[in-house]
Amino acid sequence: MDFKQEILNLLFTSQNDWISGDELAQKFNISRTMVWKYIKALENDGFQIKSKRSAGYQLEIGYALNNALIERQLDQSVDVQTFKTINSTNTYLKEYLGVHSLTQPLAVIAEKQTKGYGRFKRDFYSPDHGGIYLSLAVPLNNQPLNPSLVTTSIAIGVIHVLQKFFPEQNFSVKWVNDLYIGHKKIAGILTEATADLESLAPTELVIGVGINLTTQDFPKELKSKVQAISDRLPADLNTIAAELINNLLSILTDYEDGHYLQEYRQRLNLMGKQIDMQVGSKLTHGEVVDLSNDGGLVVKDKQNHLQTYYSGEVQKIYF
Repeated sequence: MDFKQEILNLLFTSQNDWISGDELAQKFNISRTMVWKYIKALENDGFQIKSKRSAGYQLEIGYALNNALIERQLDQSVDVQTFKTINSTNTYLKEYLGVHSLTQPLAVIAEKQTKGYGRFKRDFYSPDHGGIYLSLAVPLNNQPLNPSLVTTSIAIGVIHVLQKFFPEQNFSVKWVNDLYIGHKKIAGILTEATADLESLAPTELVIGVGINLTTQDFPKELKSKVQAISDRLPADLNTIAAELINNLLSILTDYEDGHYLQEYRQRLNLMGKQIDMQVGSKLTHGEVVDLSNDGGLVVKDKQNHLQTYYSGEVQKIYF
């Protein structure tokens, strides 16, 4: 038996209660000294455990990740790999898929990224004790993929999770993959696909999600553009990670019917705004008037002509 993991499981499921060393020793038939050693080992892993004389131990909400804690909260079978530090969860996952075949979804989650990135390979600031950095690979099993609807649906799925943990916040989305509070970005979503080299058919969908949960100290060049959702972590990072995985897998089962598009329109912070948009080598200007039923951004130019875009980058919003 992995006593360290079993003690962690018990503390995790009893987060609001104190558990005495005697209770732990008796439950697992080990000595009080061994209990203390396992507690110290968990603290070395990054878990914050309070101890109180005559009361025992209590696990605090924290950022330390544990794959077993995540897996026990999932609605379906998913392989979970957790890291304290990684270059990029998306990079790692795509390299992994280069030599492994998936029979079920695989989630890679890190407490810190050193080379996190978003669209166009732009850096995504990913410090420890501040965010969640998660990539999820889902085997497509020869099912067709609608890129525009996938990305827009995932944005709403992530918002639903964040709204559960931060009900006081008003989240909006900047087409196509950034989440905002007010005029500042709090999360980025990146969807990529791996393909079979011979047929070029997509084999796995890779979803990357980076969220500034409580990060406060951003680099100077980012402070005017990004922010954290809160200064307080509302739930253990393992619980937030599990909720994200469950929600993403759920929304992928029926994303193609577009049932979430009306909410996307309501949360779109570009609606009715003048924007500058880079499409390939061309910079265009216009007013966002709608989101099409297949996830495209509908923009009206100065001549009142409507154009629907499925790729490109909104570089400036005239709030």
